Formats: sequence, C-alpha cells, structure tokens
Amino acid sequence: MGEDQIKRDGTLHPGFIAPDVYGFLVPRKGFEVDPDSLTELPVPERNSIAILSSYETEGRARFGAFVMPVFFDPAYGRLSLAEREFIGVIVSGVNHCITCLVVHTDLLGKYIGDHGRARRIGINYRQVTLSDRERAIADFCVKLTNDPGQLEAADIAMLRAAGLDDEEIYYVVELAGLFNMTNRTTAAYGMRPDDDFMAEITPAGG
Repeated sequence: MGEDQIKRDGTLHPGFIAPDVYGFLVPRKGFEVDPDSLTELPVPERNSIAILSSYETEGRARFGAFVMPVFFDPAYGRLSLAEREFIGVIVSGVNHCITCLVVHTDLLGKYIGDHGRARRIGINYRQVTLSDRERAIADFCVKLTNDPGQLEAADIAMLRAAGLDDEEIYYVVELAGLFNMTNRTTAAYGMRPDDDFMAEITPAGG
C-alpha cells in the first residue's frame, strides 16, 4: 500500500497490513536465532532476541544470566513475581515502552488472574484499587523513573511506612532500575512485540 492510498483510505480498517518493522536496527546479516534458546523465554520475542543477540552474543548471555532470575525466578529476592511484574508495568507505562508494557502487562494479568485489571494498572494505576504497600511501591517507582535526582530519604521512609523492610526496598529499587534500563534500550532499538505473541494474547475474535 503506497502513501497516496494510505492518505486516501487511512489505516484504521481490517484490510490494512502494517509495514512496521520489528526494530530500528536489523540483526547482523546471516544471524539466525537458535530455536532452543527461545524455549526458556517467558514470551516468544524472537525478533527482539535476534536484534539483541546478533551484535553481542556473549555479552547478551551474561546479561541474561543476571536479569532473567531477577525478573522471572520465583526464588529470587523478596518480591513476589506479581509484585515484580507490577513494577515492570508501572515503569514501562511511565516510559511508554510498548514492547515492555505489552509483555509485562500480560504476565501481570496471568499472575493476578485478571487481565483487565492488569491493563488498567498499566494505563493509570491511580484509578485502580491497590493496597497501601502497592501504591507506595508504584509512587516510588514513578518518582525514580521521572525524577531520580529528586529522591530523598523521605521517599524511602514512605516505603517503610507502607510496611516494606529495607531488604524489600533494595529489591524494589533493583527492579525499577533494571526495568528503566530495558525500557530505554528497547525504545532506542525501536523494538516492537512479535506479531505471533500479540496473536497469542489477543482474545478469540479480538
């Protein structure tokens, strides 16, 4: 579909096929993702992995060895998997990181058993019923994301007042920091969710 036809017919109809690429960067020529490497991923983001791994395979492996447990290992740290995805959704929403927001909202929905509520949290957590602990975590993560230079002891005191101990706060900071990093790399590389993943999480008939 050429630009003239797009201007004439628009794009907001079922017959339009989007030409959007999977990233601003393309994998190195000749690089192929090892199918076995995708079996352990929580989401089938084959095109993102192709961009990331083809430029620095060994470095990516080291990074994955660190990040994957922090994000996805139930035995890691003091935060539940649902709380970790909650932080990912909050931070990714502030950063408008499409891929991260889609992926982590879907995972949050699975962990809490309510995809609609997970999506509402991603859009505006302030209009969703949350515990004092959850609201404090969200407010802290927003400030850390938007104004890290404005953080002060009172912000940590707010988390303590909501019932978090210092070890839990350590993991909140770690998670929020890592999600900010992955949001920024994902956004700068221009990565978007794989179409097959989007089809997998779209309700039948949707």
